[in-house]
Amino acid sequence: MKSSESSMGKKIIRTITAAGWVLLILLSAYFFYESVVPYIVDDLAPRKAKIKPFLIAHFVGVFCTIFLGPIQFWPTFRKRYLHLHRLFGKAYIIGSLIGALMVFYLLFNGYPLMGAIPSLFVLACLWIFVLVAAWYCIKKMDIKNHQHFMIRSYVLGLAFVFIRLLNRLERLDFNPFSFIPDAVMRDTLYEWMCWIFPLLITEIVLVWWPAIRKNQVSRTR
Repeated sequence: MKSSESSMGKKIIRTITAAGWVLLILLSAYFFYESVVPYIVDDLAPRKAKIKPFLIAHFVGVFCTIFLGPIQFWPTFRKRYLHLHRLFGKAYIIGSLIGALMVFYLLFNGYPLMGAIPSLFVLACLWIFVLVAAWYCIKKMDIKNHQHFMIRSYVLGLAFVFIRLLNRLERLDFNPFSFIPDAVMRDTLYEWMCWIFPLLITEIVLVWWPAIRKNQVSRTR
């Protein structure tokens, strides 16, 4: 009885996980399409036209992060197609590094939301750090920490999606920060939230909670 309940619980978890991945990929695809297409087919304002090559490079890097990431985290693919996993991993790290480096140029060339510059600057620095750490760990055959740093890099790259999701929710009159009347202040807050909250949740799952469980197990022995 307990075995069947456990099996059913695992199936439910797998189903919820798969649904979550599908939703995340669909949101990523929608916001990526919505953000990139105007730079290809529309006439741009002078500021954006000037930095268009750097924006396109940034978008290419973000593409590597948000679309190669789910493939890299797919256990079946990783086990069956190790060669492709390694190839895609190199493309992921190189592309993501390009995306992160472009952030510095974009921030200091007329970025309109001045209050968000410190947030995105720190985000880019952390993004580069975890990518380099992931590469370093795999070179040392430290698989666990490599996986953890890759997860962190993916979460940081998803800031591209989360900030657009927060803005879209506000347009739908679902605004938990309506008590902040200044729209610029709200947008600045969103720029911080789009990566700090997801990264904090990631650290809780990867580090904090396992540390607590390990401590509990050691006490019971």
